[in-house]
Amino acid sequence: MTATLNGHRGTNGKSATRERAPQVATREAVAPICLLPGPVALAPRVTAAFHEPIMYHRADEFLPLFERVRGRLSAMVGGKPAAMLVGSGTLANDAVAATLRADPQADNGLSLVTGEFGGRLLKQANRWGLRPRVLNWDWGHAWHLDEVEATLKTMPPGGWIWGTHHETSTGVLNDLQGLVALAKKYGQRVIVDCVSSMATVPVDLSGVYLGTGASGKAIGSYAGIAFVFANPSDLAHLDAGNIPTYFDISAALTTTGPRFTVPSPLIRALDAALDVFASPESLAARLRHIAELGKYMRNRLIDAGFEPMAPAAIANPSIVTFAPPQGMSTAAFVAMCRAWGYLVAGQSGYLAERNYVQLAVMGCVTQSDIDPLLDRLATIH
Repeated sequence: MTATLNGHRGTNGKSATRERAPQVATREAVAPICLLPGPVALAPRVTAAFHEPIMYHRADEFLPLFERVRGRLSAMVGGKPAAMLVGSGTLANDAVAATLRADPQADNGLSLVTGEFGGRLLKQANRWGLRPRVLNWDWGHAWHLDEVEATLKTMPPGGWIWGTHHETSTGVLNDLQGLVALAKKYGQRVIVDCVSSMATVPVDLSGVYLGTGASGKAIGSYAGIAFVFANPSDLAHLDAGNIPTYFDISAALTTTGPRFTVPSPLIRALDAALDVFASPESLAARLRHIAELGKYMRNRLIDAGFEPMAPAAIANPSIVTFAPPQGMSTAAFVAMCRAWGYLVAGQSGYLAERNYVQLAVMGCVTQSDIDPLLDRLATIH
């Protein structure tokens, strides 16, 4: 599929239908197993940490905790310093857009769109008055780096390229290191949304200008803490007077502890979640678990007759996007799985309007958790 410059995102042409979900036995007395891409199933130690006594965000004992979490996040992405803000991944990306608006090269940008979340980045850029060039591919496709290179040849050096590493809507994992190499060749800076790639695959932001993440995805904590990764020295050329106070990433990076109020339960829970990634060995073990469990889930769905949107060669292992059985709407599929004791994705407008659903293994789940659902799905296609 060829990208279109400043074009419209393609769809598969499907539309959702309405019908009753099949009548099946329910599991009302049992908490549903969460296979959403956020919020995710949390480990007991994370929920326990969240319910510890509240700490004052200026207290002497809170500052080391806050800084330890920042250090752990930085270590996960190749050492890039981390700023932490209260909010979702969308807030982190708004902070990026505010940073770009204050850049002398604000009008020299390229947006890469391969699905819903790449499209959201473009909308956020536009709301901040940015008008980048746009390369747009159909859902289920990754960045075509040859087309990116052709566009970079037309751009003055010193600009920026912004896209999603893992396009959560489709399950496609884009080639971040290939993009970084191209950007370096043409004197451009890469900005990347890693909200749903962090903690699912290795992420190296050492060659990236700005990167974003969030606590409520595969890191396995509560939503509410947004991350922006950057080197303070790379932001020294910005006119901070044109950046809203809360979105001043340079100030957040160079301040010890939080600049403004941060709920201690969110930081404590995030710290507990990051225990899993505290060493290279534990991080590798967690990524291996997701890769193996995701491959198992994908193969079981294929064997049952479902077709993943993302081809295996470019798929993030943590999520599978696919269409429900013929004649079943997204809403009916979600309701059926809920009656079986599972929370699956499909309620979001961008999935429902295309009649797609998703299963994700980003959280604290095992093969024994997902087997009963996969067994049932194998009988209905």
